[in-house]
Amino acid sequence: MATEYDFIIVGAGPSGSALASRLARTSGAPSVLLIEAGGSNKSSSLRVPGDRFTLAFTQPTLNWGYKTVPQTHLHGQEIDYSRGKGLGGSSSINFMCWLVGARDDFDEWAKRVGDQAWSWENVKERFKKLESFHGDVPQEVRKYINPKTEDHGTDGPINLSYALKWEKGLIDVFDAANEMGLGVNPDINSGNPLGMGIGASTMYQGSRVTSSAYLENAPANLTIVTDTLVAKVLLSGKKAIGIKTMVGKEFFAKKDVILSGGALNTPQLLMLSGIGPAIELEKHGIPVIVDSPQVGKNLQDHCFSAATILQKPGTNDRMAYELNPESVSAARAQYEKDKTGLLTELYCGTPMGWFKNAAVLNSSEFKALDEDQKIFLRRSTVPSFEFATFAPPLLAGGYEFQANDSYMTALTFVMNPQSYGEVILNSADPTDAPIIDPKLMSHPYDRRVMIEGMRSLMEFLEAPTFKKTTIKPIGWPKSKSDEDIWAHVSANVGSSWHMCSTARMGKKEDEDACVDPAFRVKGVRNLRVVDLSVIPLLPNNHTQSTAYLVGETAAEKLIQEYALEPI
Repeated sequence: MATEYDFIIVGAGPSGSALASRLARTSGAPSVLLIEAGGSNKSSSLRVPGDRFTLAFTQPTLNWGYKTVPQTHLHGQEIDYSRGKGLGGSSSINFMCWLVGARDDFDEWAKRVGDQAWSWENVKERFKKLESFHGDVPQEVRKYINPKTEDHGTDGPINLSYALKWEKGLIDVFDAANEMGLGVNPDINSGNPLGMGIGASTMYQGSRVTSSAYLENAPANLTIVTDTLVAKVLLSGKKAIGIKTMVGKEFFAKKDVILSGGALNTPQLLMLSGIGPAIELEKHGIPVIVDSPQVGKNLQDHCFSAATILQKPGTNDRMAYELNPESVSAARAQYEKDKTGLLTELYCGTPMGWFKNAAVLNSSEFKALDEDQKIFLRRSTVPSFEFATFAPPLLAGGYEFQANDSYMTALTFVMNPQSYGEVILNSADPTDAPIIDPKLMSHPYDRRVMIEGMRSLMEFLEAPTFKKTTIKPIGWPKSKSDEDIWAHVSANVGSSWHMCSTARMGKKEDEDACVDPAFRVKGVRNLRVVDLSVIPLLPNNHTQSTAYLVGETAAEKLIQEYALEPI
């Protein structure tokens, strides 16, 4: 096996896979090494759509298994911070939702980094490039959900589709949204996410789609190495020249070393290599190559809480399936036979919506924000919070479900969080998990958004359509008062695993930025970061799509910089 390549990319998640594939498939045919800590993840048993909400917790080899430090302001909860491992990265264990966000997010992104490549007009074309969108929905759903084919890509590597058969009761969500004045959005991936809608999922023809789709039929100049943990970046002075693995093997890059390990592992690797806050590196006896105080800082994430209603028997079929071992076995056998049946239907559609909220925008917490932030939050496509429905029964208030029960669990998410956390080293040992403190909902504005979001969610679940089938609320605040809602949500918080911004991109003159608009790590030559670490703001979306976008954008820039013509 060769030890020298033009490009070395560390991490085979959405960003790294997209970048590796695009670079390798150019007329210049540069040699590319894509190196991944986890395995190949090739088994079809890991691609079952109906397992989308459980896979991360049942397959430890796919998951780094991170937890946050106790969030002392949230009753000491240690929040699950799962990260995918192996080819596909987190696209192998995430919940398969495809939501791109608001056009105002990307225009703001372009403004902050001084680069129109990130404007919505340019970004939407890149989304089309990476998608193969299959927009078929049942005829009875068309009056609610009706995306335009011309707004989506049709020949990209990532197949997107809706479930072939929609779950019983799912349409009730759209009727309830209309009844409560929230509105229905026929395509929440149009650049305007406001209203209740449903995005396609990363699944097609009965299988989960991961970023390993980029790596199929890899050209000879793309070398993929799995089960290999990178211990550090090799530096000659302040120039990256290669990487060293945990077993001591070294690989060298003639052009660039590119880190695509994600918003937790990338800052960890930078710090292990001597690039980061000097005070943190010195704690662990790591020689300081570049004192970069913001590496590992600015951690942002979307957090959520949940509410559940118990519904009349027959409203949906989930418990009848889950609590019947024969049904579970039959569904698994049917799937293994031809990738059809309940495992391509149940849990395969998640109506979601994004909403502006007057109570948030009129609150004292909003008024206390700086003017630039208030201007952004008032923009036409920027929401206050998100709802997601048809979730698993995450919160049932101690209720024990029976086989004839039905339920609706819905989540509310804080959008545009103002809380910032950090990732720091636990030790100088690359096998030690980093210390992760997202400080979720530590900012007063985020607490206001969560309270108003939960209050609005409770009202939504009391819509006339739901009242027809509701027996009682379970897993629910005691009342709609601020105090009772906060007592509920502060004790029941989850992460959506949208962690980002720990090696933030900024303008060349931005002294607090870790990377420049060309993804170059400041202070080090021939070293770049290409993953969600670099994004300057957390978009109003689910960030799987953003991770692919980052990889595609970096590929375009490097192909142009090195005069590599796409094939």
